[in-house]
Amino acid sequence: MKEWLLGHFGRVTSSGHYIPEIDGLRLLAILLVLGHHVVAGYLEQTHRLGTQQLPRDWSLIYYRSSLVGWALNLAIGVPLFCVISGFVLSLPFAANYLTGAPRPSRKIYLLRRLVRLEPPYFLNLIFLFLVIVTPWRQADPAAYFHWNFKLLAPHLVASLAYLHAAIYSQPSWINGIAWTLEIEVQFYLLLPLFAELFRIRPTILRRAILISMLLASALVTHYWIEPSGWARLNLTLAIQLHYFLAGLLLADIYLEPPRNLTLRPIVLDLIALLNFVLFVYVLHWKTSLAWLEPLLIAGFYFGVLFGKWASWPFRLRIVTLLGGMSYTVFLYHFFIVRKLLPLTVRLLPPVHALWFGATMQFLVLLVPVFGISAALFLMTERPFMTLSKEISRRSRSGLL
Repeated sequence: MKEWLLGHFGRVTSSGHYIPEIDGLRLLAILLVLGHHVVAGYLEQTHRLGTQQLPRDWSLIYYRSSLVGWALNLAIGVPLFCVISGFVLSLPFAANYLTGAPRPSRKIYLLRRLVRLEPPYFLNLIFLFLVIVTPWRQADPAAYFHWNFKLLAPHLVASLAYLHAAIYSQPSWINGIAWTLEIEVQFYLLLPLFAELFRIRPTILRRAILISMLLASALVTHYWIEPSGWARLNLTLAIQLHYFLAGLLLADIYLEPPRNLTLRPIVLDLIALLNFVLFVYVLHWKTSLAWLEPLLIAGFYFGVLFGKWASWPFRLRIVTLLGGMSYTVFLYHFFIVRKLLPLTVRLLPPVHALWFGATMQFLVLLVPVFGISAALFLMTERPFMTLSKEISRRSRSGLL
């Protein structure tokens, strides 16, 4: 069974260098995002805090239950993904400049993105578009299809081009979570430019510049971009840049860690614990210090990558397998949750405390979300992982 799971669900890496803790951290991030959307859907379905439409009305119900604040903060899973992306994508460039590893080909870098991530994304959008425009139980199917196709086709095209937020100043009408992937693409295109920072010597200067850029971005976001309410700007890389830069900083430290810390795993465990506790404190109780979150996430990840006990839960095989298909889960979880919640709410009526009811919904939905996503992963994502690895192999062999 173990060999079968690894053969079908194990991550296929283009470089052959696999860091299991990263997939473990991906699982943590997707669970937080899933929890955020389950609670939002649960509150909408049950009207336990009144009738509302989320995320538009989070502020209206924020003070009605302590659960709302925690559920709202679970959206931090997206920035957690951004730090991971910054780390993973910048690592080959950092390795080239800092350790003399082979220089990444920018052509192959872009081609791998095109082959590895675009097909699953395109298939997801086309599938959801067809679900939306199909007249399942309409009195006039032809009119329903014609009207919805005409209305949504431009949104589909904009989403496929990663331009929905830029054009419409709002998340995709086809898949609402696609705005985060539009930001990811913006960073992907700019990464080779940011990676030039790894050329800087000495190490202290390079890291000082990275930290300064990170904090500047975080402060601008915290004190200007977010309060501005400018929808288009809040859906661009500007809103998440500091988290991606935290990933670059983490890659820098990962390749050239402080010598005294690498000899003491217990110190790294304590660093992971301290940063995690401070992160939760800032996130939930001290939002005025939210600009410190990228550094706290990077510190937590650093402790996980180098610690002993801190890394253990993130290295478990079941954790890494589930985390390895987080991209597919991310693409489809919102659709699955919205389709299944009416059923699970009927199976588990909201007669208990709000916290208990929401938690039970989350636990019940875990199985179908990951079960359906696992099947979709095998069909729509893993084949392109293998193809991306083949492209890298051919590139190293001089065949591309």
